[in-house]
Amino acid sequence: MQAVSEMVDDMLLLFIEGQINGNNAMMLEQNLQAHMDKASYRIALDFSGVDYISSAGLRVVLWLAKQLREHAGALALFGLRQNVLEIFEMCGFVDILPIVENREAALAKIKSA
Repeated sequence: MQAVSEMVDDMLLLFIEGQINGNNAMMLEQNLQAHMDKASYRIALDFSGVDYISSAGLRVVLWLAKQLREHAGALALFGLRQNVLEIFEMCGFVDILPIVENREAALAKIKSA
């Protein structure tokens, strides 16, 4: 798994590539933690490069959502491939996480929050 960050104004856009699993989920969490203050608690995750996410990866996404909620921040996920989206659907995450179609929609969502 690789994660490449980009700041857009005061918002963090994180492009994730590869698999998010038990071997690297902690690395993703640490990466997000390191960027959180810089991003004014507005974060968009680009999942277009993710081909698999395990329960450990889902835990990191939930942790991030909770952190952002506690700091009146905003989160948006976009670019989920069909198989990754199905995992989010099976776990009921589509009902509790803001999932949008593309980068523009994600940045607009977190900017307006």
